[in-house]
Amino acid sequence: MSYKDNLPKTMDELKAMSFDERAQLWTKYSQYPFKRQMRSLWYYIQCDRLNLRIENKHLIQIRKYKDDPEKCLTSVTKNKYNFVPGTILTRYFKGIKHEVLVNDDDTFTYNGDRYKSLSAIATQITDTKVSGVFFFGLKN
Repeated sequence: MSYKDNLPKTMDELKAMSFDERAQLWTKYSQYPFKRQMRSLWYYIQCDRLNLRIENKHLIQIRKYKDDPEKCLTSVTKNKYNFVPGTILTRYFKGIKHEVLVNDDDTFTYNGDRYKSLSAIATQITDTKVSGVFFFGLKN
């Protein structure tokens, strides 16, 4: 019988365990003291049950934002260009006015088509591979 057979099978079973039992179980997964991290412990148990491991690069990120999770949310949700949705970028190229609309899902609309990047639009306009940031004059 392996130790995995003794792991709780549901979150309710985990909650029914005493604090000391959960703390002892926590020591199998973390070097830090147990402070009622129920969801983290449950996640570790599920990963262990499925023979999955959290990569070290993810653990570094988790530790980086553990004291201020809101900072993680703001850094994850900011877009590459920091545009406000609805912004219109205008560029004249060979005497023709080109307008690009910034959408709220981090895409851009040009001539009725959606693009994931400004570089794709700049390439469409110039027929040459070019940086969208450079083409639209957004470089600091």
